[in-house]
Amino acid sequence: MGISSLRAFVSPWLGRGALIAIMLVLLAANHAAAQADLTGLWRPLARNEDGSGMIGDAAGLPITSAARWRADSWSPEDFDVTEWACRPHAWHYSLETVLTQMRIWTDIDRETQRIVAYHGHVNQEEQETTIWMDGRPHPPANALHTWSGFSTGAWDGDDLVVTTTHLKETYIRRSGLMHSDQATVRTRWRRMGDYLQATVIIYDPVNFAEPYIRSSMMWLNDPSMVMSPYPCEEATETALARGTVPHFLPGRSPLPGLNPNLTDRFGTPFEPRLGGPETLYPEYIAKMKTFRRPTQRMPGATESER
Repeated sequence: MGISSLRAFVSPWLGRGALIAIMLVLLAANHAAAQADLTGLWRPLARNEDGSGMIGDAAGLPITSAARWRADSWSPEDFDVTEWACRPHAWHYSLETVLTQMRIWTDIDRETQRIVAYHGHVNQEEQETTIWMDGRPHPPANALHTWSGFSTGAWDGDDLVVTTTHLKETYIRRSGLMHSDQATVRTRWRRMGDYLQATVIIYDPVNFAEPYIRSSMMWLNDPSMVMSPYPCEEATETALARGTVPHFLPGRSPLPGLNPNLTDRFGTPFEPRLGGPETLYPEYIAKMKTFRRPTQRMPGATESER
């Protein structure tokens, strides 16, 4: 029943004040139901990945000293361990990768026609997520932790705000920089016409001194996009002795980002690459100018970059 029909139907029995109250309630309900439609097929837009390209660079990450030590011990041979050959990425990290073709669909309650949950699928590692919209609480702290965690959603205007807990320890960058299994991830999804943006904020009391924000993720609605499979089979890619855990001892990592005598294509000093909350802010640029700049370029830099 429209507003005009309602006015004609109830006016003979209700006073003007009651009629206005009913109309305001209906208008509010209509606005609440008119949220953005996030469903469909979404093609990722090209973007620069975080970091300078130097493996081990943590500039711009609000990591703690514990997270820095965790990353310093990481070895690229970690990828060669058979158990990690098909290691999934967390849903929020999958959004940052190259293969982020995405499908979003809903579960709808037939009786009320309300959305019970959103579901998402990305091509990278075929990772999936479920976002519960029915008001259910998050499980207890000791409940199972998974690669996608447990997510609930609520609308803030036209933004879908998703809160995710119960995640495994996983990458924030693939060079050993991780968030812990105590992290909470808050994602804001916003549709603007045919474009979809995700802003991810990670809160981690163990590995982050401050929240970490990623806002470069954009997609274009493409109903004709083909969602390809992502087959992955565990296999021995590099022979490692059984029981070997690839790692480096503190201060012994050969990663270029941790070499104080190397610089990146921008000629930045070594100290910012250690990360920390101070490196998040523009004011840190003035401090960077006081540091010594290494003269040796990272191997692989082009002549123009030199």
